[in-house]
Amino acid sequence: MNRGAIIIGLIATVLTAKLGTIDYQGHKETWYNLKMNKVVERADNFYGLSDVYGIREDGVKTYNGFVIVAADMSVPYGTVVETSRGIGIVLDYHTIKDGENTYDLATDWGKRGKK
Repeated sequence: MNRGAIIIGLIATVLTAKLGTIDYQGHKETWYNLKMNKVVERADNFYGLSDVYGIREDGVKTYNGFVIVAADMSVPYGTVVETSRGIGIVLDYHTIKDGENTYDLATDWGKRGKK
């Protein structure tokens, strides 16, 4: 006789403009909104690609489908990482004090430069 089941649900938290900062699978995530011209130019030169920059409907900036991530200088350029908003690629660096385990996700949230 089945007397019922215990269901344990996990609620996955994703980074949003309102949350600002979250802890996600062992790292901290924040977001930033700056112009991506130089970041995209460097990536185009590095990968030999062009016209692969975009902004998704949720406001996340992407390069060739990957979430654009800024990380600590200890993370090699082009490293693929898991983020709360999908698979990301390190194409930028941040200067957050004690930010060794922090990923900044590029978005168009907020009032700063859009592209």
